[in-house]
Amino acid sequence: MIKKEFSDMKLRTFVLLFLGIGFFFMVAPLHKFALEMLNEYTQIPNMPRFLERFLPKGFVEKLSEWNFYIYTQWFGKNLGQFVPIFAIIMGFPIFAREIENGTIEFLLARSSRKRVFISKVLTVSLVVFFQMIVFSILPAIYSLFASKNLDYTYLLAYSIHTIVGALFWLAVTILFSVLSDDQVKPILGAIGTLAGTTVVAVFKPLRFMNTYSYILGGKILSNGKMDVPYTLVLLGLSVALMLLSYVSFLKKEF
Repeated sequence: MIKKEFSDMKLRTFVLLFLGIGFFFMVAPLHKFALEMLNEYTQIPNMPRFLERFLPKGFVEKLSEWNFYIYTQWFGKNLGQFVPIFAIIMGFPIFAREIENGTIEFLLARSSRKRVFISKVLTVSLVVFFQMIVFSILPAIYSLFASKNLDYTYLLAYSIHTIVGALFWLAVTILFSVLSDDQVKPILGAIGTLAGTTVVAVFKPLRFMNTYSYILGGKILSNGKMDVPYTLVLLGLSVALMLLSYVSFLKKEF
């Protein structure tokens, strides 16, 4: 059954994998070009205020350091922004498509609900985990072949933030997929939740709801370590959401 599940998501898996790798090679090789372009902006006389906000004093000098550039521009910007979206794309049809197409009855006639649920969730979770691992080790592989000096002390922390963030949003999406009767609702529900938690975080008491702050790893370079409490909270919520999805799947009438 796991082979069948992977076959169903094979196209999404490799499209997102190649997209992620493509995004990386739009960032890493352009280090010198980005520096030259930013240096030109900083030399503009009477620089507009909005540019000063985007280019604070000393920022360009920091970007000249390979570690600061690749960690902030890959994990802290490009990859981090797409992690929840990639997880949602991988997870939204996992149950909803079977329900919408009426094939869920066929699956349940051949296997127990427990086996169907575990097979589907395990497969998509392993795929997302593999994708995030690949995206996370790209800086190390590129640095090795490009003769760049990468500080690996930050790599593990950024990788954990990326993987845990992806698995959390996958768990959110799976719940919507179980509860929905078509493939549109899980996408709208998951993206709506992502947008809502991001927007309400503009209020200081609700800043903790913005998972992007965690996924982007803004504090890792300054603190030198991952955010352990937030990691544990997201892992706990992910497990809770998976259990809720499992119970809902067992009780759902098809």
